[in-house]
Amino acid sequence: MHRISFLLAGALLLAGCVGGPTTRDGGLSSAARYQGHLVMLPEMHIFVPCNAEAPLWLVTDAATGHRLEAQYASLVSEPYEEAFAVLRGTPGPQLDCRGCRDFPGSFRVSEIIEYRQAEAGDCR
Repeated sequence: MHRISFLLAGALLLAGCVGGPTTRDGGLSSAARYQGHLVMLPEMHIFVPCNAEAPLWLVTDAATGHRLEAQYASLVSEPYEEAFAVLRGTPGPQLDCRGCRDFPGSFRVSEIIEYRQAEAGDCR
């Protein structure tokens, strides 16, 4: 039952982005601005967008992934703690890889806009 609610929440999150933001020239942008919480674990990077119930598997290029990992340790006091991020990116489907099969969707990061310690009033 719990897995079904994750899948439904992921589908709603993706459906909410169908229109997408527009670029300056009026065309559709492939990436939008999202804010939420990051948890960086060995071999597992998770993003929980604000107002979403389901965590998403975070997908980054090597440089962005290294930057997020390096800063994470200075932003949290213990493992599994959340850091806050504002990211530009694109929600995507569930991926078929070790570890990511348990997440209903993914989030591909194209830009880090803000990355800091989480505060009580960030999303919740």
